Amino acid sequence: MLPALSQQRTAGFTGGHGAAWQARPVTLSRRCKPPPRGVGGSDPLPHSLARPEGKPESRAILSAAYPTCDQHTGPSRPQLTDVSPTTPTLPAWLRHPSVVWLGIGFAAFLLVAGLRLLGGLQAMELTTYDLYLKLRPDTGWNEDRVVVVLVNDEDIRRVGQWPLSDETLSRVIETLVEAGPRAVGVDLYRDLPVQPGTDRFERLVASDGQVFFVMKFGGHDAARVSPPRVLAGTERVGFSDLLIDPGGAVRRGLLFLDDGEAVGYSLALRLALPYLAEHGVVPASGEPDPSHLRLGPVTFRPLEADDGAYVGADSAGYQFLLDYKGGATPFRTFTLSDVLEGRLPAGVLRDRIVLMGVSADSVKDFFLTPYSSRGKESVGMPGVLIHAHTVSQLLRAGLQGERPMGFLPDWAEYLAMLLWGLAGAATALLVRALVPFSLIATLETLLLLGGTYAAFLASWWLPVVPLAMVGISAAGLSIAYLSSHERAERRYLMDIFARQVSPDVAEEMWRERDKFLQGGRLEPRLLTASILFTDLHNFTPVAERLSPPELMEWLNRYMDAMAGLVMSHGGVVDDFFGDAIKANFGVPIARTDPAAIDEDARRAVRCALAMGAALEVMNREWEAAGLPRISMRVGISTGEVVAGCLGSTQRMKFTTLGDVVNTAARLETYGKDDPRITAEDSICRVLISGETARRLGDAFVVEAVGSLKLKGKETQVTVYRVAGSVNRDRESGRQVA
Repeated sequence: MLPALSQQRTAGFTGGHGAAWQARPVTLSRRCKPPPRGVGGSDPLPHSLARPEGKPESRAILSAAYPTCDQHTGPSRPQLTDVSPTTPTLPAWLRHPSVVWLGIGFAAFLLVAGLRLLGGLQAMELTTYDLYLKLRPDTGWNEDRVVVVLVNDEDIRRVGQWPLSDETLSRVIETLVEAGPRAVGVDLYRDLPVQPGTDRFERLVASDGQVFFVMKFGGHDAARVSPPRVLAGTERVGFSDLLIDPGGAVRRGLLFLDDGEAVGYSLALRLALPYLAEHGVVPASGEPDPSHLRLGPVTFRPLEADDGAYVGADSAGYQFLLDYKGGATPFRTFTLSDVLEGRLPAGVLRDRIVLMGVSADSVKDFFLTPYSSRGKESVGMPGVLIHAHTVSQLLRAGLQGERPMGFLPDWAEYLAMLLWGLAGAATALLVRALVPFSLIATLETLLLLGGTYAAFLASWWLPVVPLAMVGISAAGLSIAYLSSHERAERRYLMDIFARQVSPDVAEEMWRERDKFLQGGRLEPRLLTASILFTDLHNFTPVAERLSPPELMEWLNRYMDAMAGLVMSHGGVVDDFFGDAIKANFGVPIARTDPAAIDEDARRAVRCALAMGAALEVMNREWEAAGLPRISMRVGISTGEVVAGCLGSTQRMKFTTLGDVVNTAARLETYGKDDPRITAEDSICRVLISGETARRLGDAFVVEAVGSLKLKGKETQVTVYRVAGSVNRDRESGRQVA
């Protein structure tokens, strides 16, 4: 893997095979200042608040800790107020269709262009590049000029040694050279001798000019690995470093690296140059820029940091995009055992470039490529095959004139994005009906995909992802503009209902308003929900210590924390009364899936436990301030309830009614003074009905209380007490049954 290289790419070099050339919190509805940070939005109270006497002083401290509201500071109750829809009137010229069209097109362009400049689209663009590569109609193409010899795990077991000894490697090289290839590239590091056979190996490598070895150029934190000592300083050494993209894939090839002291050639370039030279192709100055490398008719323009899908990429060295023509393995491959045991077909290596490398899982010289899967078991490509692909691409460029992927200038890409955004806006503004718009938008998308794919086949990369996103953004903004009247009406209704019910309830009322509204009221709905009641214990001593304004602030802080927990657990705060709270889980959307009903019950219990944890934190702060500890009781029951609005057309409140609601309320109050039911040191006692317990599964620790006769109910109710969460108890080491 090649680390980021800060040096500039090669300034100039003289090749061995050609002429010299040059390179270069949800808040309650009251208008209050935010409370201090902490659980429920709180930091510890000042210690001086502890004084029980001297109310003016404590009032001043409390006022500083909890800034008072500008208006009513009590717990927020849903209210109905008269509201009027207001639609801002824009100047006539701003509402002109041409101005709207241009404004929407430019807005979509600026949004997507900014996202792209920040690198937010790079991963999607690279994924699209991979997809286009795999969709090319050349998967059956084979590269006949390149042959690969792979060393697999079976070969290593047969040889009985890794790394291969110099003796074994000498036998392999001799066999390959005798087969008459143009060049043999060995993608195995051999900076240190591996006895036996070192003398034979060095004589062979030094005397045979067809054999090339790799070295690691390194850079930054990566150490350099030298070539065999007999090849040091010769032109038969090439680096094997590869460029790894974000996400781990190799998409870019390297021709040269320069660390300011030496210029390194890649192994692929070293192998391709002598082959090309025999066909009269030598490195030459590029056209139109003479500082670029040209092989035959093809000039390799070095990849810049922001070319194509890349944003701020490391452009050190001389880079180009690999095309992986023919798919993952378009080469004839043989194993090391085939070579050593004489199983190579006659003439299979003659006049070809041979690369030898490792594909053994135990060595792990694998790299992700566009052809690799992206699952948990990603299948990589051996590094030697990537070098083979690079050799193939250089040969095709020099001999067949196949150029690497080209890119539009930055200004042309962004101009195309702007024009496509204007086209998307025009489509949405002119074709307002949903079905025709969908058909035209689909055709435009197919045109975009087909056009960019055709350009890709012609070796041009167009910014397909930014173009698609700017078109979608422009169409979306246009549709939003056209629906402004509907939004104004919606805002009018939301302003009414949001003062009575939660935003979720108001949203469903809007979607199904014709079904819900009957005679100015919501039609009741029968559904299965989990109802939660909670009330404070030991509240009277606190009320005696604080003045009414201070008590109101104290309660508001508690309500803020508890209401926030209800909403964060997917519940709806139904009502506040005194220091008590009623919440519903499973409304307003009627649940039909038993698993969803079970999850509502679990959410209610999780919420109760979270309330207890938050109260414990607040208790520590209040004790430091001289206030007594308080505890809470929670009752939860699950079953069928009636959900709807209660009240008049002038003042309504969304709520739930039914026997399940009464059961939850009675569970909350049951045994509040009985230490067998409510322990004196309990912060949060949670009682649940048998139906709720049945739906919890094994996610919580529950203890049977018994079949009880609750106040106001004729039949007995099976009651359980929640002792905690199974996961939390396991993490703490507690044994649960």
